[in-house]
Amino acid sequence: MNRTQQAAEFLVSARLGQRIIENIPPEDYPGSPTEAYRVQERVVTSLTRHNGSSVIGYKLACTNRPVMELLGVSGPFSGRLMSHSTHESGVSLDASDFIRRVVEAEFAFVMGETFPESRIPFTVNLVKPRIGAFIPAIEIVDYRYADFTQVGGNALIADNAIHGACVLGDSEETRWRTMELAQHPVRLMVNGDCIETGMGANVLDSPLNALVWLANHLQRFGSRLEAGDVVITGTACNVYPAQAEDAISVDFGELGYVSMSFDG
Repeated sequence: MNRTQQAAEFLVSARLGQRIIENIPPEDYPGSPTEAYRVQERVVTSLTRHNGSSVIGYKLACTNRPVMELLGVSGPFSGRLMSHSTHESGVSLDASDFIRRVVEAEFAFVMGETFPESRIPFTVNLVKPRIGAFIPAIEIVDYRYADFTQVGGNALIADNAIHGACVLGDSEETRWRTMELAQHPVRLMVNGDCIETGMGANVLDSPLNALVWLANHLQRFGSRLEAGDVVITGTACNVYPAQAEDAISVDFGELGYVSMSFDG
């Protein structure tokens, strides 16, 4: 068994057993982002097989500059969304299914068409027409590391970018196209109170820039965004460590809202 497989099995075991770990063992720690993504692929394959689910898109991490600084990384990285951990607005999730419940308010999109192979880098003008719709989203980040700020970016990538679950609201196909998403406000509500505010500019200066980053990132790895892929682009405001029995909602104004709760 090579170290990529050993690292993946270690992380999957920690996830399924809800164990707190210090880090990936030194002898199995991914030596580069490329190796970390290979570990991630094995982790995701194991999780989808275990849950009888499928991969449905991507999550972006560290598109918010304060989060980059917190984790000591120089730029974004990605993980995969899976059908078993993706839910519709209004869902109630069991709080005990998560070690941590770090809630993020996110601009999300569903791709309207498969991206072509391209010899030139993607830009907003090339990406935007291929988006099918905007979706208001909540991500629940759930990590096993005792201190996730100290494990290094490769460990975070390997553990599927510490993705726990996401909740998606109703899609909006037209109005978002003529709006300045960088200036669009977001309100994170907990038990009816607004506790955090943000805007699209907190996501790489615009959520569309995050999609451009992902399209180019995938191209470098010989992959691409496909029609129907859902992409959540990273937190647009400060995160919230949710408690059992919290009711969470994110208000995107005229672009809609998304809600969920944690059962005690």
